This record gives sequence, C-alpha cells and structure tokens, in this order.
Amino acid sequence: MNPIEWVFDHAANTPEDVAIAAPNFEMTFGNLVASVQRFSGKFQQLGVRKGSIVGVSARAELDTVVALSLLQIGAISLTASPSVVRSYRDQIDFLVVTETVIGFPLDRQILVNQDFLQSLGMVSPLEIATELQDEDVVRLVFSSGTTGTPKGVEFTKENLVTRTQSARTNWMPADPFMSLLGLDTVTGMQTFYWSVFNGKTWLSPTSPEGNLELISKYLVKAIKTSPAKLDDLLGAAEANPLPLVLEFIEVAGSLLSRRIGERCQKVTGITPLYLYGSTEVGTVTKGYFNASEPENVGRKVDDVDFEVIEGRIRYRKANMPKDYWLNPNTGSSGFHDGWFYPGDLGRLDDEGNLHLSGRADDLVNAGGAKFNLLELDMWLRDANLFDDVATFTFLNDGGEQAIGIAFVSNQPPIPEILTKRIQDFLPNLNPALILRLKELPRNKLDKVDRKAIQELATTLK
Repeated sequence: MNPIEWVFDHAANTPEDVAIAAPNFEMTFGNLVASVQRFSGKFQQLGVRKGSIVGVSARAELDTVVALSLLQIGAISLTASPSVVRSYRDQIDFLVVTETVIGFPLDRQILVNQDFLQSLGMVSPLEIATELQDEDVVRLVFSSGTTGTPKGVEFTKENLVTRTQSARTNWMPADPFMSLLGLDTVTGMQTFYWSVFNGKTWLSPTSPEGNLELISKYLVKAIKTSPAKLDDLLGAAEANPLPLVLEFIEVAGSLLSRRIGERCQKVTGITPLYLYGSTEVGTVTKGYFNASEPENVGRKVDDVDFEVIEGRIRYRKANMPKDYWLNPNTGSSGFHDGWFYPGDLGRLDDEGNLHLSGRADDLVNAGGAKFNLLELDMWLRDANLFDDVATFTFLNDGGEQAIGIAFVSNQPPIPEILTKRIQDFLPNLNPALILRLKELPRNKLDKVDRKAIQELATTLK
C-alpha cells in the first residue's frame, strides 16, 4: 500500500474540504489530488521513477504538491537547501525548482515555471499509486549542517507512518494543530503528512503576521514552534491582538529564555510546553516551562528508552534509523549499539525531569572554571541587556581558546554593566571579543549557529 491512497480516498469522499491553507490561499482535497496526479504524470514523463532521489526548492504550497506527487510515484523527496545540494550533488537525481540552480546539471533540473504549468494540461493524470513496501525510503530529512555536512535521516514508508502517528500521540494535543516550523524540519514534515493523511487542513507557516492570521482564522488550538518564532509571534499578537482560541503552545529546538517564557504567559495566558528530542529519533521528553528552571525540559514520553550516562544523554525508540543516510554504521556518528547519542549533556532530578546543560562540544574551560556556553547564554539573555545574545569560542592570537559574545541590540550595552553581569556568572571571566550584529545566524530550528559566529569572529580579528 501507498499512504497517498488515504489522501485520494478523502478527496473522493469530501473533495471540498480544505487541504492546504495559507494567507489568501486555500486548496481543497479535490484540487490537491487533481494537481498531484497531473504532476505525477509529468514527472514520470521526465524520467522520475520509484527510488529516484528528488530535491525540491519551492514555496511551501507548491512543495506540498510536489512531495505528494513524488510519494505517489515512490520517489524519495527532500528539501533542497543550498548546503544539502552542495553536499549531495552527485546523489540527487533531479531538482524540482522555481529558479535555475547554478552548479547543478541543467539536464537534471525540473523548472516549474509558466511553461511547465501550461504543459500539465496535456499530461494524462497518473491515477494509480506505486505500491510501496514497509522498507522503501520515501523521504529524507536533514540536520541543519551547522557543525559540518548536513546529515540525512531516512524515512521509510513504515517509519513515516509510525512517526506521524507518534507525533499525534506526543505533540498534537488538540485540533486544529499548526506547526510554525517548515517542511525542511522533521516537525513541519510530520505535521504536513499527518494532516493530509487524516483529512485535516495543513496550515502553511509564513511570516509572524501571517501565522497569527491563520491561527485566528482557522481557530487553531495548538501550535509547535521555536523560541525565536514564538517571540516573533508574540510581537505580532501585541501589535494586532486578533481573537485566539489557543490552548497549547509547544516549543522545540532550543531552550526558552525567562523573558520569552514570561512574555508568552503575559500575552496569551498560556504556559509553554517544552518538547525535547531530535530529527533522528523524535520526541524524547516534554514538560511545562518553569521560569525558575528554564533548563528543565520535562519527563520522557512513553515510547522512548532514555538514559543519562556520566552526564551524556542517550535514547532509543522502535523503528529508529541505525545510522545516517549513506553513512556505514562504523560508530563514527551518534548511533551506537541501538542507541542515539545527540551530543547533549544533562541530568535527571529525583522526579525524572531532564535538565539540559548544553552540548558536549560547547563545554569550555575559562575564567578558572568549566562551564557550558548554554549556561552563559541563558544568563546573558536573562540580563535583559540585549534583544538577542549568544556566546562562542575562538582562538586568540596566541592560539589559546577565548570567549566571545555576539549580540543584537538597538543600543550597545554599557561596558561596566555588561562586565558586572558576566562576572556575576563567573568572577574571572573576561570576554576577548564582543560583536554587535544585525541578527544572530541561526539554523532552520532557530538554534544559534556558533560555528558561523566563530568564522565571522576569525575574519574580524
């Protein structure tokens, strides 16, 4: 069986139900399936087959049609970010794009322009779905690539269905549900497939103002977002207080600062719910934000095994991958002996709550003490001296590890106050470099890209 048949069945039974919605745009299930079958026929004409690896770079509404068309054929779809295309140019069979991509063979690019769309009228719709086995790969989702080459996680037919069902259990507490994270994230991808497989409307994430409009218009009761996107949404809500029926606000990707958590409670009356996990395995813990313990991300969910060994976190679930795409299981990745090690550090309290203390790679020795950059980040964010702030390490002129601070602010902080706040954290700590930026570089989950800041600092030394 092919899961696209669930979408076809819903379109046959209730074709006028809205399948995809964005500000000023709606597509019914009837129109969605008609488009999918036309695209499938055209893609087959152009050589796409079962097992073909196809990257997609298009606006979200078009991306969804293409992804479902590729699922119907049995091809393997992925979001074609520039870093993924650079890293896997030779493995990608086709690129579906709205603008030509320089550096990728033109004969393997499918340009969806006006001529392409007009040609669909001469294509016979493909009405039959390719039969899929449980082990057939249908989707690749990539890590952000901020610490090196993006790593691909394979979703077979079986674990696509399993992970979307697990998502429903672990982090879709009410309908309608909206993810503010895009299709290039595992959260956004799972939300999309779960919605259309189950006859629900998928709400396409957009600008903060557009997201607020969709949440209000479609009476959304639960959302999942990142801290940075939540902050932007709260700003839009303060500027234009539309009526909302929200009951749940879930946050993933990184820790909330006290400022954003308390702002969320003030603006919406809702205490955010943490969801900790990974692209590789899925949701691991969940728990409500507590301003007195912003690093507390709650207890483990039911379908995961979880341990903290000497401060290092590891976990596993049924049907999780054994390794990354194209990476032989040599023990060089985070997968070892059936467990996944995300590189995060933490501890369990007496009630079984996980307290994150940062990444192992961010553990530094400075100012006469060991600490994690995440701890310093949270400390500085709560100082309310900046609009945004992150710390990083770099090698100074003497080849020694030094601490830097990158910040975003309309007004530069007063040096004496900044020094005091830093030395309240650690008395002997003196940052060697302070960078004022227009914005902090972040990955698709809005995690700070320390590597990008480090490279910028290196050029400025």
